[in-house]
Amino acid sequence: TGVNCRRAPKINRGGFPMFFFGKTKPDPSQPHQDWPWRLELSGYPSSQLSWEIIVSELRKLNLEDVDSFLILEQRDPKNPKEYWYIQSALAKAGPFQGQYIVGVGWSAPEHNQMWELCVSQVEQVIGYFEDAYKKKHVDLTGFEDQSDMLP
Repeated sequence: TGVNCRRAPKINRGGFPMFFFGKTKPDPSQPHQDWPWRLELSGYPSSQLSWEIIVSELRKLNLEDVDSFLILEQRDPKNPKEYWYIQSALAKAGPFQGQYIVGVGWSAPEHNQMWELCVSQVEQVIGYFEDAYKKKHVDLTGFEDQSDMLP
């Protein structure tokens, strides 16, 4: 198994307003304003969370460690089955070996979603994580739907 880092067709995953009693339903492909963050480093929960730690750990991603990855995740405090995350690792093989894989995923009623993009510079990865961490809109243009790889 591996991550497909071929050049993805451009898509727009913008928000979609759904009105119910005058309220707009949040876009599930975006970070949730009221859900707390949790940081996982190489498969282990981090006891500390700050923007500085996230940037430092993204810069430490490498090809040598088997489990070199970072996940910034949110779970709905009222329903832990509902989640949103952004993750990154380096592609370890294939034509994009050494490039950063940025993945964004979220729970969905029909089928959970996972979208990925390969980028060459850690600064690009940091930009996606910054938007997520600050709970801003994460631009998923260029990300490729990899949801069929989920169980």
